Order: sequence, then C-alpha cells, then structure tokens
Amino acid sequence: MSESNEKMSLMDRITGSVEKIAGPMAAFGQIPFVKALVNGMVAALPVTMVGSIFLVIYLFCSDGGLTEKALLSFMTPYADSLALVNSLSMGIMAIYIVVAFGAEYAYEKGINKTTGAVGTLFAFILLNYNQMTPLARALEDGTAELTGESGIATTYWGGAGLITAMIAGAVAINIINLCYKKNIVIKMPSSVPPAISDSFSAIIPYFFITIVCWGIRTLAGINIPELIGNMLLPVLSAADNVVIFTMQQFLSALLWMCGLHGDNITGAVTNVFTNQWILDNNAAFMAGTGVASLPHVWTPNLCRLSQWVSTCWPLLFYMFRSSKKLPYLKPLATIALPPAIFCIVEPIMFGLPVVLNGFLLIPFILTHTICGALTYFLTDIGFIGKMYMNLSWATPSPILGFLGTGGSVGGILVVAINFAIGLVIFYPFWKAFEKSELQKMNDEAAEEEKEKALANQGA
Repeated sequence: MSESNEKMSLMDRITGSVEKIAGPMAAFGQIPFVKALVNGMVAALPVTMVGSIFLVIYLFCSDGGLTEKALLSFMTPYADSLALVNSLSMGIMAIYIVVAFGAEYAYEKGINKTTGAVGTLFAFILLNYNQMTPLARALEDGTAELTGESGIATTYWGGAGLITAMIAGAVAINIINLCYKKNIVIKMPSSVPPAISDSFSAIIPYFFITIVCWGIRTLAGINIPELIGNMLLPVLSAADNVVIFTMQQFLSALLWMCGLHGDNITGAVTNVFTNQWILDNNAAFMAGTGVASLPHVWTPNLCRLSQWVSTCWPLLFYMFRSSKKLPYLKPLATIALPPAIFCIVEPIMFGLPVVLNGFLLIPFILTHTICGALTYFLTDIGFIGKMYMNLSWATPSPILGFLGTGGSVGGILVVAINFAIGLVIFYPFWKAFEKSELQKMNDEAAEEEKEKALANQGA
C-alpha cells in the first residue's frame, strides 16, 4: 500500500512540475494573436479532415499510391478526381486558415470579422506575388509556347505558406486596428447601412496594408518562405550525420509547435540532398552492395519511423483513453486515426490542437528529437537496414520500416520502440492537459448553471 502511495505521490509530483511549466505556456495561448491563430486553424479543420479522407481513398485506388498497382483497381479511373479534392483542401490549407485567422484576430481586437478576414487574405496575396506568371501550353514535339494568358502560382498556398499567413494577419489586423483607434477612416452618415459603412471604413486601412505588403514583396523583393529556407540552409547543409539529422528533427518539431508546417519548411532544404541519397543507396544495392554497407543513413522516409509514431500516435492513444472524461476527444480521435495511420497528421495537429499547445509543446519537441536521433543511430549501427526503396511517404510506418529496408525486422521494432518512448514522455504532460480541460469543462458548466439560476429568478 505504501509503495502504491509512493508511486502515486511521485506521479503527482511529476504532474505538478508539468503544471508549473505548462502554466505560463498556457497563458501564452491566451495572447490575442496566438488565441486567434489557434481558433483559425481549428475553424479550418473540417476542410483538412475532408481532404485527408479523400487522400486516404486516393492512396488505395491509385497506381503507385501505397503499392505499385492500386489496391482498389475498380476506382483507379477516379484517382485523379479524388486527388483534386485533396489538392483543393489540404493542398491550399493556408488560404482557409488565413481567412479564418483574420476573422478570429479581428474579433479579438473588436473589429468586424468580415473586414478582418478580407483584409488578411488581401495581405496574404500581396505578400505572395510580385508579378503575374505567363501561362504556356505543351506542344506535341515536346516544346512549349506561351498562350498569351497569365496566372498566379499556388506554390505557397499550402503548408509552406502558413508563415506568410501569420505575418499577413499580424500586419493587416494591427493596421486596421490602429486606423480605427486613430479615426483614420472614411466615416459615413448613421443612416447608411452598417455593411456599406464598414466597407468604406476599411478603404484607408486597406490602402496602408497594400503599401506595407506590396513594399515587402514587390519593392523589396522579399519572398518570405524562400527567406526562411535560405536561413535554414547553413544549419541543414548537406551532411549525412546524426547531428544534422537531429537538428532537422528538432527544428521541424519547433516549427510545428509554432503553427507552421515543419516538414514542408525544413524539407524544402533537406529534400534536395535526401532525394539524391536514396538514389545513391538504390544504385549501390543494385550493384551488389549489402544493406548495412549502403552509403547513406538519411533518406527521405527515415523520419517516418520516428516522428509521428512517437508523437501523434501516443496522443491518439491518450485521446481515446480520456474520451470518457472529455467526450469531445472521441469523435476527433476517431476521425483523425485513419489519416494518422498513413502519416497524415494535419487533422490531429490542428484539430486537438497540438500546435501552440502549452501543455504538449515540451513533450512533442522532446520526443520528436530524441526518437529521431535514436532512429538514425540504430540505422547507423545496423539494427535497422538502410533504406534503398523509395516507397510512398504515406506508407504506414511499420510497413515502411520493413519494406523500405528490404525486409529488416529492425524497421518494425524501432517503430514500436519509438511509440513506447512517446507514451512514457507524453504521459505526465497529457495528465496535466486533461486536468486543465476538465477544469474548463467544470467552469463552463458552473457558469451555465449560474446563468440558468439568474434566468429563473428573473422569470
């Protein structure tokens, strides 16, 4: 009995320490900008959920999706149409988030939500483009000719554009707020309908938004996503070693927790090298080199054996486990589970949310980094075979670990090891998060009861 009490008290002490650490971080989440960003990401969740579902279906019915030949061949004719839905949802997620974020940040500042949403989207577009791109058509002889028409590229409308979305919201809403506070607006008579009055009030703030964002992208020539990539290039230079790989995993996790798509941002730098390294491994293997002697440890899919199985999978486990106490977790976990099996984690990252979550920040970065380093080390010493098959990134991690290494059992075992490490590290932080969420639910219930009592007294 005493041993049980000692164990309980130890866990209480750990949880208490976690709460002390997470408390200030939770307060950070109440900063208007951060709160609006989280709410905006949650508001865009239905779009990413639907896109994830269509992506999973696409993987089963497309040649080369999960296997060389489609598993659901009768649906192969519709594969491109299914992929289109994903491209127009998750593929341009920054657009949905920037609109929702603009509306939520405007609300936090006491500004009309429509004015904020439109202004933030306008800022986002201005920060992304400094010219129209001429369109061309392919000819039968393999050359191309200009069509005389122009368009805009959607390169940074996906996860890579989230940093631009944040900057757009910060610039747009704060300019609008400043203009409103200083009465730098066009005022209409009170007889004018509110919708028209709000539109005219936004003209001058939008003009200043244009000057700032147009000045950054067009006059100064600053491409924000490219600038971030260039800043990371010296850190993530072409070096296949455990230090650089671990640094990449740490930076990716840190960016994710800041609300950015860490994989897209760091991958823009590292994929240039790793895509070549998997080709080098494949060529060496085909030439007769043994798996243990292949030239490179770091390949594009190495991180898939650690990053999500050690973070999102344990979180899903705890979400189901806590669903009786926190009923809202079960439907979210149920919907997020199938995509997560295929390494599609946006629904849980932006749905729970994990990003900008003060309770989960430390274990996410810690687990992501430790398990990444462990996976590289185990591959380097031969416990896991080096990858030479460039399988789909969406291949479930245990299968990827086995097939991608030519049948290495260690590839399966390391997934289980990383999952177990994630469960251990996340546990006290999850308990603190669970306690905080229960307190919120109790406070909301008490507030509702108070309002009902006041309403009954008034009646």
